Amino acid sequence: MKKLLSIFGAFVFMFSLIACGGGEATEEATTEEVATEEVATEEVATEEAATEEVATEEAATEEAATEEETTEEAAE
Repeated sequence: MKKLLSIFGAFVFMFSLIACGGGEATEEATTEEVATEEVATEEVATEEAATEEVATEEAATEEAATEEETTEEAAE
């Protein structure tokens, strides 16, 4: 009976260590996920800034072309 009780106690102790011992791996995974999300957010922000810059350049080019057409029409 003592052997059975000690074996049962060893299993309970072993399972409790297994269940509670993995906290560090979870924290590392969470840190990596946060870092990945930050990088993805920075990439999106960079892409948006590049898109806005291109749109601004296109608008400026269109305005310049419109001004040239207006000037040519006024000259005629």
